[in-house]
Amino acid sequence: MKKILFVDDDAKYQMLIKELLELDGYEVLTASNAMDGVEIYKNTDDIDLVISDLKMQTIDGLQLLSIIRKYNNQAKVIILTGSDNPHDELLGLDLRANEYLKKSIDISVLLKRIQLVLEQTVEISGQNILTSNFENIVVDKQNYKVQKNDIYYELTKTEFALLVYFLEHKNEVLNREDILKEVWRISNTFGDDRAVDTYVKKLRSKLRISSIYTVRGVGYEWVER
Repeated sequence: MKKILFVDDDAKYQMLIKELLELDGYEVLTASNAMDGVEIYKNTDDIDLVISDLKMQTIDGLQLLSIIRKYNNQAKVIILTGSDNPHDELLGLDLRANEYLKKSIDISVLLKRIQLVLEQTVEISGQNILTSNFENIVVDKQNYKVQKNDIYYELTKTEFALLVYFLEHKNEVLNREDILKEVWRISNTFGDDRAVDTYVKKLRSKLRISSIYTVRGVGYEWVER
């Protein structure tokens, strides 16, 4: 089930769209302002799409889009607006909103637009297959599959991205700030080092990995000779 975060300060409209999305088979998280939306996005794995109202108090939808892109520059975002100002639409396009739609759009068209955005593929650069001979792990980046000892494992998007980053940087000492930047797509200013430690612990436990060594006071190293 695809997971959508919907941010809108109009309670009635928020409830209406939430119910329609749930009827269409989506799991829907809601926030009534941008800051709550950011907190939900930061603390929830596997959010597939963010839909945000443009005009909100304190922080508007375009600012929310900019903040979310600091956490994940490939996040899928749809901006909904009642505004006719072309400057807002141009700014939204400059920030690479996947869609910029009027709130007056027909519901069936809105649902189709959401479906099409969710179907958009994220380009993955470099080789698609990564391996660890010592751990007997095979990672298919293109299809988001992880196999160990001929058994497939389901990882969250963050766990998967962290595993890929380690396998692409074997035998390199990786500091927590770089891991935050490359895996979470955020700087240490916005991030929390403890998130790195938490997800390394999850990855070690889920895949029974012994190759990730803690480098005290610095970060981690995937050691494989």
